[in-house]
Amino acid sequence: MALFDVRPKSRREELFDRERELGELGSAVSRGHPLILLLGVRRIGKTSILRTFLSTVNGIYVDMRGVVRRQDLEARVADYVSEHLDRFRRFLSGVRGVSIAGLSIEIRWRGRDSISFLGLLEELNKRGERFAIVLDEVQHARPPLSAELRNAIAYAYDNLENITFIIAGSEIGMVRDFLRLDDPSSPLYGRHVHEIAVERFSMDLSREFLYRGFREEGVEPPKEAIEEAINFFDGIVGWLVLFGRSYVDGARDFSYIKRLAIETALQELNKLTNREKAVLKAVAHGCRNWSCVRDFIAEQHGILLPKSTLSRVIDKLEKLSIIKDYTFLDPVYKEASKNLHTTLT
Repeated sequence: MALFDVRPKSRREELFDRERELGELGSAVSRGHPLILLLGVRRIGKTSILRTFLSTVNGIYVDMRGVVRRQDLEARVADYVSEHLDRFRRFLSGVRGVSIAGLSIEIRWRGRDSISFLGLLEELNKRGERFAIVLDEVQHARPPLSAELRNAIAYAYDNLENITFIIAGSEIGMVRDFLRLDDPSSPLYGRHVHEIAVERFSMDLSREFLYRGFREEGVEPPKEAIEEAINFFDGIVGWLVLFGRSYVDGARDFSYIKRLAIETALQELNKLTNREKAVLKAVAHGCRNWSCVRDFIAEQHGILLPKSTLSRVIDKLEKLSIIKDYTFLDPVYKEASKNLHTTLT
């Protein structure tokens, strides 16, 4: 086990705890749920859970970040199958459009004797075994690919009894927007979805995680440093890993590690619009209602935002799972938001 490895885990012996999430995933897939949502805030450990789960079941994992076109999706699928060919050989041998020679595989997605993504799902379904298709951070999909994916999920839901789609994402509201379950024009309208929430570690579990990780590394920090990390990072495993890795690598000053985490979050927040950043800064400085946020922005920038505009911005930030009910879901992002530089005109 390497608890302080900053990369996602992919084997059960590497993953700390998460028995509940893995158990729920296994139970839902074995019961034949056609559509499962795995949701949780950034750095909570979803990808590690998904990769570990797929080491124990039949399935394909696709990281949707950077997937813009159908060709990108096909390339990610082909790469995953190629990396795990030993597991896929019996599923894909003899399938039209798929050539397997020794340790290599070629999937022809276009042209003569080719296979489509949907055709691949149909072939996998024919094998008569449960098979999971994992789309991680699916909220990044954009038209026309997003519509194609919804159609594929709906088709599998109705016709492919052995296929389960597992949809995951850290921007929870945006994931729901992608699925459009409440939109009558969506092919997924009204479909039942089995949801699994990935929770943050409790203080006791965070403490056990850090002590075990430091024992693996042969390092024994003072109790005060561990308690400070537990209190600040609030059970979000990605930040706990950052703390452990940084400390083991020689960073003994917690304030330095804290600044490193805040700077990481700040880089992400700086991708937001100026209005979104202005709202976050107001919430970070204690605003707990709509009128306080508007007054704070007016005082800082001399601009009184219309109610409709402000409501849209707050709704967007909640869908991005940065805040909820004027409270930050991650304390690191709260501290980072205090340092945002905004200009409104």
